[in-house]
Amino acid sequence: MKILYLHQYFNTDKGSTRSYEIAKYLVSKKNKVTIITGNDIDPCEGIKIKTTKTKYKQEFGYGKRILSFIHYMYKSFIIGLKEKEVDVVFASSTPLTIGLIGMLLAKVKRCNFVFEVRDLWPDIPIEMGIIKNKWLKKILFALESMIYSSADKIIVLSPGMKEDLLRKGIKQEKISTITNFADINYFSRILPEDKAEAVDKLGLEEKFICLYAGTLGFINNIDYILQLAEETDDPDIVYLIVGDGKEKERLIQVKERKKLNNVIFLDQVSKKEASLLMAVSHIGLCFVRDHEILNRNSQNKLFDFWAAGKPTLINYKGWQHEVMTKYDAGHGFEYSERSKMIEYVKSMKSDKRMYLKLQGNIERLTLNYEKTRLISKLEGTLSELVDHKN
Repeated sequence: MKILYLHQYFNTDKGSTRSYEIAKYLVSKKNKVTIITGNDIDPCEGIKIKTTKTKYKQEFGYGKRILSFIHYMYKSFIIGLKEKEVDVVFASSTPLTIGLIGMLLAKVKRCNFVFEVRDLWPDIPIEMGIIKNKWLKKILFALESMIYSSADKIIVLSPGMKEDLLRKGIKQEKISTITNFADINYFSRILPEDKAEAVDKLGLEEKFICLYAGTLGFINNIDYILQLAEETDDPDIVYLIVGDGKEKERLIQVKERKKLNNVIFLDQVSKKEASLLMAVSHIGLCFVRDHEILNRNSQNKLFDFWAAGKPTLINYKGWQHEVMTKYDAGHGFEYSERSKMIEYVKSMKSDKRMYLKLQGNIERLTLNYEKTRLISKLEGTLSELVDHKN
């Protein structure tokens, strides 16, 4: 089958590479895949890549982001119109507007339309007070409803997202849950000498490393890590923050003002380098702001930490907390429980036997999110739609 894959933020070596992994697998199964992305990326792994060359940075304000969305919408639609013999249009949010382009292209091509919901839009920005205009809210909810109604299948990344869509009246048979996935085999191939070199380069040979690797934006709430660092009284525990984003400059200023010598900032690195840092860290950090709707998230970095066998702190409850609790592989904390988090980190540092036991439980948990199994499920979903239509 031929898949026209819309993802504005398609990446092969940094940030979330979910779409790249999916596209690679689809091509390996003799499918034809054309990606339309805003990023300027060369074709690879048999994937045909077309770019709208849409400028976008994490540092952009909301006005610039909207202009970026509009540019991608227009250009991707024009590029998509030129694609021939398309069997399915697969559109991956965010932004929500990418679903509109997917819907329109599927109608023109008279083919199936699959919409992947990575974040709950417009619910998240509305509930967090980012979008306040009542008319804009109505427009966005109407757009969301139209996209969901037009989609032949909706893929969500968490059980919580599925529950939200069911409450919106979407039929259960229309929704498929395919979470982010864990590349278990990748971490087993990292050489001990590479780990030793990475630790030596960081100068953290004797330290217990708590790692955050990802975007430094508003929702990611890196201030929470700085608060943890400020309240941590063990000088051998360090907080390593890797990435770029709109909040980074301000966060560094906070670190310097408070003289947080146990916090280290590094610039964004490639996927390979980020994985190496995960391999040498001891604790993973995946935090969000204190909003109930964010409990349904499916942070790709959490699955990477699990694949690396690392206990991971999250400052929310929800489905990920339930999974970790079920396997005795860690647990989520309430947003206000920073002191409990610090005690948890200290216990992991001091009790090697408990730490190793937890790692074994994480390995069992992670088998449920093995990469190939989940992507195979996605390919099966697309194939069933195409076969049914034919």
